[in-house]
Order: sequence, then structure tokens, then C-alpha cells
Amino acid sequence: MTKKTLLLAGFISILLTGCLLAFFSMDTSNHNITSFLFSSVSCSDSSIVRNEDGKTTIRNVTRETVIYTIMPLNWDGETEKRAIKPDEVHEFPRGVIMEITFQRVGRDITYKISAGKAYSFRYNENELLELYEGSHGKKDVVDLAPYVPTPLSVVDKMLEMADLDEDDVLYDIGCGDGRIVINAAKKYRAQGVGIDINPWRIRESKENAKAAGVENLVKFIHKDALKVDISKATVVTLYLLPESNELLRPILEYRLNPGVLVVSHNYSIPGWEEKELDFVTVLDEEGNEHYIYLYKR
Repeated sequence: MTKKTLLLAGFISILLTGCLLAFFSMDTSNHNITSFLFSSVSCSDSSIVRNEDGKTTIRNVTRETVIYTIMPLNWDGETEKRAIKPDEVHEFPRGVIMEITFQRVGRDITYKISAGKAYSFRYNENELLELYEGSHGKKDVVDLAPYVPTPLSVVDKMLEMADLDEDDVLYDIGCGDGRIVINAAKKYRAQGVGIDINPWRIRESKENAKAAGVENLVKFIHKDALKVDISKATVVTLYLLPESNELLRPILEYRLNPGVLVVSHNYSIPGWEEKELDFVTVLDEEGNEHYIYLYKR
């Protein structure tokens, strides 16, 4: 063994010994490993770009403070109990797969949380507390809806009800993986614009469009949907929550030209009852019912 190798080995040994001594000499009277791993930031007064930095976020979109416990997956130590207020965002370190538990109607509900994704506490269709994947962690952007893909059978019916042709320009607000815009281009040769706040979804949409051979007919915009100019649309598609549709209604009324068709999956647009042209029920591939509302601006 050379002198240089011996010196290097000695240096590494000293360094490791120092690190171990520092670790075991830490004051643990007021902290535990769980607290160290989950030293989250309360983000009610700041903006977080979720996913882009690999961190995991949990947002509360409900009207109540939610109490939950969280810990690393398969962790045998103590869990950490947290309270998240309405519209608050909790942030967690990158690369940690976690297990979260909260109560719904007196029962413990437990989910595994993947690292680097955004989640949100919301009410489901029965007004019960639920945790959804797919929202964002940005404080300065309205959280319109979690990401839930529209079944292809529903996509087909939505496009059929819009009576698309090659002269149409379809805008999909909250485009997800781009399936509505892409299918409109494939089947009807319509131009399409997909809008989403999630950069991963935009990247996925572009890849899907390329794979489908329609990238020349569609484009995807990474932006807050409430700030995008949709005035060129002849058709708009939505799969948002009722409160989001209500928030979007004045924008649709202001920016869309008269006669533009708006197709909404599952949820109506409050205040547009007189503009409703049609309503249908569609079964997806698993036999679940979906509702489609057709409106004319």
C-alpha cells in the first residue's frame, strides 16, 4: 500500500469518526428523528414551486383545520402529529416516501405518499374529507382541482357533443396528460391548446402528442389557467370542481366569444343554467357513471 493511499485512508477514518461522534452527541431532549426528517415549512405566507425542487407538499383546500400524523414508510419510531389550517401548505424533504393517517367520520384513513409529489386535503362528492394526489403547492396560484384523468369513453363523448371539425380550436383547462386535446386532433383534426400548472403534466402531454403524431396541431402551456388568454377558443373543455367552475365562470363570460361551446365533465357551471344545451350520463370502462354538461356562451 502506497504512502498516499495510507494517508487517504487515515483521513477518511478520521472524518467518519468525527461524524459519528457528532451524531451521537446530539441533544435529543427536545427533538427526535421523526421531527428531523419532517422539519416541514408552513407556507401560508410564501410561494412554493412543488415538484420542480423534488419536495413533497400537502395543501389544505377544505374549510377546516385537518389533524394528521405522518412518518417515513415502515418507520418503527414515533409518528409526528400535525395540524394544517385551511389554505396552508406543508412541505417535506425530497426523496422520503411517507405514510400519512387522518380521521374521516371517526375512522383512521392511511395512505402511502410518494416522494416529490403534491397532495391536497379536499372534500369528496359526499362532502367527506379525502386526500388527493395531483394538486400543486404554489401559494400564489388558485388550486382548481386535483389531477384525475378523464376516462377515454368520456373523452370521446365530450368531443362528440362539441361537434368538432378541423376549423375548431379547443382549449382544455387543466389538461393533465393531454388526452382531450390529443384525441380532438387525432379524430377531428382540430387544433388544441392544453393548459396546466404542473410542469410534469405539460412534459407528459408533449410526449403523448408526439407519440400520437399530432404535435403540429396542438400546444401545451405551463401557466395558471386563470391568467391564460382563451379568446381564440371555439370549444373549451373542463374537468374541475364546482367551486372552480364558479370561479372560472366570469372569465369564460368575459374572454369567450358568443357561441363558443363549453363542455364540463361531472360538474355543472353554477349560474349557467340558462346556457345549458345538453346533459348526458356516460359509463366508463369500469361501469362508473359520469356526467357531461354542454353549454353555449
